[in-house]
Amino acid sequence: MSSSRPRRTAAVALLAVTASSGVALAATAGPAAASVAPRAHTSLSIRVAKPAIRPGGSDVVSGHLAASNHRIAGRVILLQAKLAGTTSWVGEARHRTGRRGNVAFTVTPPSTTRYRLVFRGNGLQRPSVSGVVSVAVRAARSTSLTISQDTIYIEPGGSDGLHGLLSQNGAPLSGQTVILRSRTNAQQNFHFASSGTTATDGTVSFTVTPAVNTHYVLVFRKTATAPYARSPIATVHVRRPSSLSIRSKLNPKTSKVVVSGQLRGGGHALPNRRVTLQESPSGAGTWIPVGTMKANKHGIVVFREPAPTAAEDYKLVYAGGWNFDPCESAVATVTVS
Repeated sequence: MSSSRPRRTAAVALLAVTASSGVALAATAGPAAASVAPRAHTSLSIRVAKPAIRPGGSDVVSGHLAASNHRIAGRVILLQAKLAGTTSWVGEARHRTGRRGNVAFTVTPPSTTRYRLVFRGNGLQRPSVSGVVSVAVRAARSTSLTISQDTIYIEPGGSDGLHGLLSQNGAPLSGQTVILRSRTNAQQNFHFASSGTTATDGTVSFTVTPAVNTHYVLVFRKTATAPYARSPIATVHVRRPSSLSIRSKLNPKTSKVVVSGQLRGGGHALPNRRVTLQESPSGAGTWIPVGTMKANKHGIVVFREPAPTAAEDYKLVYAGGWNFDPCESAVATVTVS
């Protein structure tokens, strides 16, 4: 009996020392003590859609959050950026992961920028940081191609000159191939017509002889140092002949001369074209414009002028325009008895 009392005293003494030292008793506690599960490790991937963009362009930085080989939805992911030449990461935006753990950010960096994704963690998952991707912003390289023409209208069988100027950032590009493409109104697409090489001042010229109205465009295909360029469209109009009839009538009741005519071209009436009435003392040939009007939908014009006091000559004049040559009518004479 006496031998058991010292052992109990030692046990009490050991318990007192342990409690006073502040050492956790979880290891020797019974099954009723609470235990905390460790947080799961996480991984955060990152990728960029395009490694390089043009100035002012956009790119997409995306990634996936996963833990224990399962993707995690509904977690906040931070996008951080570091501009070239700087040393600190700056917060750009935040999004929650989708139902498959995915997240995506649209970025428009002003210059070459590095990006990374950050997950801060929570009570169930540990924080993680992705790798780093870069979006390079290419130096601006602007290629320009202009087009001009000697004339807008040509006669059937005639020629026109088309001229281009190829430049990059305002400096001429010499020794480069420029393609001339053409399309008539009956064609849907442009087709190859010719090609030429730019001179030292970046210019290139072509001579065209279209049979009908034709649209032209110049094209420069991109090279390793210059991007693609295309000129505006230039149209060469091939004129067709036009004609004007004329008739005159003196109306004694109204003391007016009625001069009328019809404008035609291409086998049909030409509406909405401006026609001028000219008059001259009979046989003098000194023509004076006295009125202008547009032809109606049937190509007809009708002028009413005061009756002359002496014999008077009249004619109608069309100055020409889109697709049709200028023309004059015959001379109609009104005599006064």
